[in-house]
Amino acid sequence: IAVLLLGAATPALSADQDILPVNTDEIAQYRNVGEWVVHENLTRGSCFISRSDDAGHLVQIGLTKDNNYGYIGIFQKGAHLEEGTNDVAIVVNGNLYVGESKTVVHGASDGYEGGYVIANDKQLRLDLEQQKEMIVFPDKPFMVTVNLDHLRNAIYEARECTKKLQGS
Repeated sequence: IAVLLLGAATPALSADQDILPVNTDEIAQYRNVGEWVVHENLTRGSCFISRSDDAGHLVQIGLTKDNNYGYIGIFQKGAHLEEGTNDVAIVVNGNLYVGESKTVVHGASDGYEGGYVIANDKQLRLDLEQQKEMIVFPDKPFMVTVNLDHLRNAIYEARECTKKLQGS
């Protein structure tokens, strides 16, 4: 497995913290793309996609306003997490991406807790768009497998949604 480093350094996370959705933001549903939901974050002026599964996992994927960084949020229903920074690993297309996640216990509603990874690796985005699944926390007892069907179309719709919000 090739090891690639997520650009998830603390300065990047700090600089773009204002783009990450939180449960106090005004968020509206924009449209559905397969099992992905495209959301308008009216508070932050950007859009993101999410997908939940029957096992109680929620995934959020979005881009920062300048499109230089993307983020992946992984949440578990009923999880009890401490705020802070944790190591995270994601496998997509046989590539292992490692970095740090910022645990944000208030990052999703309805009893979900988890964290975000901010990345500036374009290969990760390409891998996500081309593959059928993503594995988060491989080799851990709380490993999560995320179905990526229709992700490419959902990312496109999120970009269009963000352009609309920004008046572009």
